[in-house]
Amino acid sequence: MKNITYKVPKNDKEVFVDPAIDRIFETIRANRHKIQGYRFEMSSIPFQVLRDKTRVELLHMAAHYTRGIKSLLQRSESGSSLYLQNTGNNDSSWHRTQDKLSVRGLDLDCEAIKNIPIIQTGHEPIFYYPGVWIKNHLAHSVANKLGGVGVNMIVDNDACNMGFMYVPVLSEKPATVRKVALVKDKDNVAYEEIVFDDLGTILRFKEEVLNLLKKNIFDEKIKTTIESMQSAFEEFIDRIVGCYQKGCIDMVGLLTSARCALEEDFLIDNLEVPVSWICNTEGFYHFLLHIVYEADRFAAIYNEKLAEYRSIHKIRSKANPLPDLKIAGNLVELPFWIWKAGMQRGKCYMMKEGDSIKVTNGEDVLVVLKKNEGIEKNRARLKTLNESHIKIRPRAITTTMFSRLFFSDIFIHGIGGAKYDTITDEIIREFFRVDPPAFIAISATLFLPLDTGNFDTKMLQVLQHELKDMGYNPERYASGEIRVDREFIERVKEKQRLLETIAVCRGDEKRRYFNRIRELNKLNLNKIEGEFQKKQKELDVAHTKHRHNEVVRFREYPVCIYPMNTLKDYVFSALSG
Repeated sequence: MKNITYKVPKNDKEVFVDPAIDRIFETIRANRHKIQGYRFEMSSIPFQVLRDKTRVELLHMAAHYTRGIKSLLQRSESGSSLYLQNTGNNDSSWHRTQDKLSVRGLDLDCEAIKNIPIIQTGHEPIFYYPGVWIKNHLAHSVANKLGGVGVNMIVDNDACNMGFMYVPVLSEKPATVRKVALVKDKDNVAYEEIVFDDLGTILRFKEEVLNLLKKNIFDEKIKTTIESMQSAFEEFIDRIVGCYQKGCIDMVGLLTSARCALEEDFLIDNLEVPVSWICNTEGFYHFLLHIVYEADRFAAIYNEKLAEYRSIHKIRSKANPLPDLKIAGNLVELPFWIWKAGMQRGKCYMMKEGDSIKVTNGEDVLVVLKKNEGIEKNRARLKTLNESHIKIRPRAITTTMFSRLFFSDIFIHGIGGAKYDTITDEIIREFFRVDPPAFIAISATLFLPLDTGNFDTKMLQVLQHELKDMGYNPERYASGEIRVDREFIERVKEKQRLLETIAVCRGDEKRRYFNRIRELNKLNLNKIEGEFQKKQKELDVAHTKHRHNEVVRFREYPVCIYPMNTLKDYVFSALSG
């Protein structure tokens, strides 16, 4: 396993990308050549046949979902739309009736889909910040230059741990970064399960964010900027409200539609597809069954590669970067989540009993597969779970593993996903016995257009050192008047004698001298109380400026509060290298 270190760009308007932009097209060509050479089978189906079918199925599905999202954005008075939330029961067979797929002005038949470059990225359906959003721009840019298709995978199977956005509040002393939650108490619930019963939650969220932004207008110098931020956010939320009024009530659809509306202004025309939809494809069921059949071997490889990653990166915790899969007798944990609609995500296991494979959540057996009855019957059994509203979803590694092998020509990660996928590479290499396709890692930093005050953080360190030194060496900071004080002089001389003596002392004697030096320092510090308080005030002011600087330079504010001109000036030049 390679010891690859990805670093978040720290400076304003800085982009990190690996491989370099001028090598991306070469990397894609190498990926396509590599993938064409894969010769393994899954359930007696050649890989190439399964990949071709999956690409056709998923591109039709993405086009269908995207049309639904776009229909929500049409500026018509009609309350109807083509948008359809995935309930787990959607029939994905509709695409088979279409001979051709029309996307990005191209009419694609099965042969064309087989050959067209598919540039994929993906993220949770959250409030994107610039470092995340840059992936969508790169996917569009690369697809456009290659005459291909960009696809954004909405990771709606993730637990809703990011159902909030950050807002700067510079009027407080010190300045703060506030978290404003759109949804609360949903940390273990998948995004795809979250719906809004009414507009109240969304409108309260809007009001809370706007009120916080308004607090920043205490300074006339940034009033225009803050007003632009307010306008950008209002437009974003108004899009969400409009989509809600057209019948979209789920969090995934609402946030995706508002983001797509913003991306239209940047000429981005990627397709969108949620993981929950991907899990209804025939390709995914074949992938799932293959891992279930080989669960023992997969879990052993998975755990081995995690251990190797921890060793390389000197990680002690068994929970990082991901926990091991449990192997206990005939019970093996699968790299998938399982839950019933509306409930929290749970772990998924399989138990072998003779020719039977039982899939369980650890408590109840949810489906029994018969390995000697063939792939089609077992795939049908898995599909019946949908009728009971039971959902099986991939975890982080299996999500991108499926995408990279069976769908896209290259996958674009952020830094976090890229770190995970160094593990995925090794699992692919050993489990499927092929050299994995390369991926792209990209991130960016774009600060809000607010003045940092040109504060030098070194000054804070200097003041902190001086204040600490005042406690240890108050005589260095005494004024001329205090330096001629007889008692002060005597204490300084005694301290110097003790310092010379303490170097050759041991045990109790050394501790006694040390305590006496502390007493002398304390007495002399009282003599320079005025200087000490003055330095403390300087440090307090520096802390305030430093905190202001940190809040302004925070990199995870959502793009929906950036002034449009700031975003456009940056984005249209960020990928020009």
